[in-house]
Amino acid sequence: MPIEKQIIYAGSVSAGAKASVSGQGEGIYTLCLDESGRISRRSVISSRNSGIITCFHHQFVYAANEEKDFGGLNGSGGGVSAYRISEDGSLTFLNSSVSYGSRTAYVCVSESGKYLLAANHGSHTTVTCSYVQDENGKWVLKRGFDDSSVALFKLNSDGSIGELSDLKVFKGKGYWCYGGGQSTAHIHCVKERNGFVYAMNRGCDEIIVMKLDESDGKLEVKNHVKTRYGYAPRHADFHPSRDILYVVNENYPSVSVYKIDEEQASLCEIQLIGTMDEEYYKDRPLPSFTKPHCAEGETNTSAFGDRSAAMCSDIHISPDGKHLYVSNRRFASTGSLSVFDVHEDGTLSLKQVFPLGGKDPRGFQVSPDGSFLIVGLIDQNLAQVFRLDEEGRIAELINELETGSPSSLAF
Repeated sequence: MPIEKQIIYAGSVSAGAKASVSGQGEGIYTLCLDESGRISRRSVISSRNSGIITCFHHQFVYAANEEKDFGGLNGSGGGVSAYRISEDGSLTFLNSSVSYGSRTAYVCVSESGKYLLAANHGSHTTVTCSYVQDENGKWVLKRGFDDSSVALFKLNSDGSIGELSDLKVFKGKGYWCYGGGQSTAHIHCVKERNGFVYAMNRGCDEIIVMKLDESDGKLEVKNHVKTRYGYAPRHADFHPSRDILYVVNENYPSVSVYKIDEEQASLCEIQLIGTMDEEYYKDRPLPSFTKPHCAEGETNTSAFGDRSAAMCSDIHISPDGKHLYVSNRRFASTGSLSVFDVHEDGTLSLKQVFPLGGKDPRGFQVSPDGSFLIVGLIDQNLAQVFRLDEEGRIAELINELETGSPSSLAF
């Protein structure tokens, strides 16, 4: 089996981190997966609260450092870090930068490999920082309530992070705007395909569509696609061969399926489907709100208001595009993984909800050959490997490895 199919990188949540959750992570773990599905730890490199990581062409790893005071500077915001992958799979630190916003939630590399995109989630109420341009066009730190933003960085030829190329700051509020985690804009994920950037703004119930001009390193906002009110779009994944974007909603356990229209820089929802079994929705049916903001004092039925409810975390499609997977947190019981069949038109049908041994599953990945699914359980400090059968279902637990608060995984 080629080395790129064996090596897994696991980002983690640090102890005492000033982020959305605290854990026992030491940094970015290099793990090894053998042909039988057994997983072992090879090394770890220190990295503060590297909650989300991405691997680019098996050459570099980039991390989103979900911080409010990156580099020890009070109010500096979050950070982004770059690492080179050695021949044995271990990581060598290249450099890092402030992310020009608070609590960096996601990073991705443009398809060309020339740019790094970072989603700055921002905090809900804490005073931290914002960045403004001075008369010379330089981005400088200004104290105040932090905003959510998308930062665009040039990548140097050696893989290190270059200068900030552009920064788009967003404001607004979502349905549950009275203490429900949607009081301000919160961009939780950013993805790029064919020169278009899609930012999941869970705080405002919208997906922001931008055009990336690589010739001058600029982002142009083309559209604010409103999603279902109150649902809070969190993470997303593209179908590998169709113009389809799958978005997992955080507030209500569900997936929205969007048809991509690049000519109009737009998205059209063609399906909303739950990630839990039918029994769950008998007590908690998926709502349909008709206004963009709730009434003050309205009972919050979202997962932020009802902590016994399920909250979706991550979403990935299988390499062959036939199956879609979602992780579900559930703090009052146990988390789960949902498995969907993908139809010819891109729509979904739920085929399995597999319970896990922890409450807080976040990041996961399907192996490149589609044989295994590896998931991180933050609350259990475990990385677990499951075998997938020929129909894409989760068949059995192969083994597990103690790993400090794994929050994302990348092959």
